[in-house]
Amino acid sequence: MMLPVSGKQCMASAPFSPTILCVDDEASGLYFRTLILESQGYKVIAGSSAQEGLNLFKANQVDLVITDHLMGRATGTVMAAEMKRLKPGVPIILLSGTTDIPEGMENADVFLPKTEGPEKLLEKVQELLNPDHESSTQDEPKPEAIFRPEMGTSQALLAAIVEGSEDAVFSKTLNGIVTSWNKAAERMYGYRGDEIIGKLVSVLLPSDRPNEVHDILQRLNRGERIEHFETRRLAKDGRQLSVSLTVSPIRDSHGNIVGASTIARDITQIKMAEQALRNSEKLAVAGRMAATVAHEINNPVEAVSNILYLLENSTQLDETARQFVRAAQTELKRIGQITKLTLGFYRGGEHRKTQVRITELIDDVLTLYARQIESLGITVRKRYRSAGIVNGDAGELRQVFSNLIVNAVDALSKTGDQLSVHVADFVDCRNPNLRGVRTVVGDNGPGIASEHRARLFEPFYTTKGEKGTGLGLWVSRGIIEKHGGSIRFRSSSTPGFSGTCFSVFLPFAYNAS
Repeated sequence: MMLPVSGKQCMASAPFSPTILCVDDEASGLYFRTLILESQGYKVIAGSSAQEGLNLFKANQVDLVITDHLMGRATGTVMAAEMKRLKPGVPIILLSGTTDIPEGMENADVFLPKTEGPEKLLEKVQELLNPDHESSTQDEPKPEAIFRPEMGTSQALLAAIVEGSEDAVFSKTLNGIVTSWNKAAERMYGYRGDEIIGKLVSVLLPSDRPNEVHDILQRLNRGERIEHFETRRLAKDGRQLSVSLTVSPIRDSHGNIVGASTIARDITQIKMAEQALRNSEKLAVAGRMAATVAHEINNPVEAVSNILYLLENSTQLDETARQFVRAAQTELKRIGQITKLTLGFYRGGEHRKTQVRITELIDDVLTLYARQIESLGITVRKRYRSAGIVNGDAGELRQVFSNLIVNAVDALSKTGDQLSVHVADFVDCRNPNLRGVRTVVGDNGPGIASEHRARLFEPFYTTKGEKGTGLGLWVSRGIIEKHGGSIRFRSSSTPGFSGTCFSVFLPFAYNAS
């Protein structure tokens, strides 16, 4: 049976009756829905696809739209968004074969499952076309009614939900003036509600994103919704936060966009973790490559070493040539030592409990960074009152002392010229029965600013900007605590008395977990 619906206009008997646009790709449903609406005196325009419905909407004076949600590859919510952009005052009823409210429902005025029947549909049509009409079902407010200030109980419930949200939720006018601000926004950005309500939301923008709010508001004016937009924002204390924003238009009872609501989630820790993971992967690759190169270098180094040995013992060389050979042998030994240390760092991942001599570990690290230390004009002062022998994981402990020495050298690259390392047997001041080795690594660099000290051992917290990962000290503390020890620091940034000192205590024996 052919059903005359697609693109066809059916005139109702009543003059000057409201015009309703019906859109559905199911011919039978569209046909009978049209008959029911016409029986109530409405003028009906029918479209069998989202594109056809949009074309009819543009070409005709439409008072109300009724559309199915799923229409082939198109959806009613996407079509509704475009209709609201063109004529925001036209109400839209979204129908669906399921009871689940679809995404994008903010672009429709009413959601109605098809199972509700024609009576409910006609009731909603009458409500939307006659907003002053008193419905007999006063105890069933429309879904959008919970957003009206006059709805006391529902409004209070909505306010309680927003206030209790773990995400920052706030609203603003189309001019960017903040009009509401929940508790999570206070915690996240640092501004109290009375400090920021009435102010421009652009106060949250970093200096490198001056036009971002303006661009977002322009998109909202076009009826768009911004979902999971990742960007950066500025907290009251100057910290930059990585945030994920979902921004939606706020409409009045006539469908006009009057403002915007924002849900903001702090993803700073997630972003730092992702960056740290990328950095660690790069370091792991670099470590494997360095170990491979060091291993391969050992073969030609051995060959050159043998050749120099033969040359040194040759009777055909005069004394001057023999001195040159000895100098070459010295430099070759340095190359061999560097490759050995490189392999030692990489093989530290084997995690074996052995007898470790702390002084040897420190000397190895200082040898590895000797060139950089020398180029910066740093004087190294070593004071070994003990060999510092403990039971532990050599690779992990080498990682700890390498981190502390590298941090000191980085600090001395700014100011200062003294790096000191002291190793001595020690009794733990917190537990007199616990004996071990204390190692102190100090520098007379610029010191650590007071605002950073409390967070120094937190994961992903760095004072080195893009250069640092924020994991070095956090990992180091974990290693030392696993060995049954402790790590502390003191620092001063007072000019003339600046510097930082890290103290590591390791017991003579520990039980590895």
